[in-house]
Amino acid sequence: MRPGEGGDDAAGFCTELAEAITAYVRRRGGQVSARYDRTTRLAITGLDAGELEAFVGTHRIQRIPTNDRRGRRHTSTATVALLGALEAGAVLLEDADLEVTYYRGRGKGGQHRNTTDSAVRVRHIPTGIVVTIENGRQQGQNLTRARAELLRRLSAREGAAIATARNTQRRSQITSGERPTKQWTWNEQRGEVLEHRSGRRYEMDAMLRGRVELN
Repeated sequence: MRPGEGGDDAAGFCTELAEAITAYVRRRGGQVSARYDRTTRLAITGLDAGELEAFVGTHRIQRIPTNDRRGRRHTSTATVALLGALEAGAVLLEDADLEVTYYRGRGKGGQHRNTTDSAVRVRHIPTGIVVTIENGRQQGQNLTRARAELLRRLSAREGAAIATARNTQRRSQITSGERPTKQWTWNEQRGEVLEHRSGRRYEMDAMLRGRVELN
């Protein structure tokens, strides 16, 4: 969940959405753990994704924010996306995927470094990533360092690929967080919530407490 337009009120609305969804999940026997940073993330288990799909999209709320001294009604928004859980997987280095070359080191380092094949060049064949280590005096030491650096680069590459895929998935669910774009409208004055896709209306208090049937 992310705040959209509306500044502080949008951020507050995002928190209220998190609490409403948390209540909805728990009333159906699911478990929720929350994490708050620049976005609001709920890790949900015990429910099928289909039971949560109705929340996906842009929610807008029409109300008078508590910090507006003039008593003007504002419209703020927040967006909700539904993403699968990340599976933690370690990157493995298979020897068959490595091309290892030994050669003599260059530059300063003493006679041993310049007269023995202690420097190491490791190429990861599937990705073409190349790591070269020349600092150590021993061949085995340099190979260990090269493998560690290659593993670090592959892990960073995989992490970036996962982040890109998840952002693409999120964008396919959320067109924008602007006010005209909406799947849900929360109207505090009338105390009701409208789901635009189905045309169904709910009492806002019931929505906040998770006491609704969305499917």
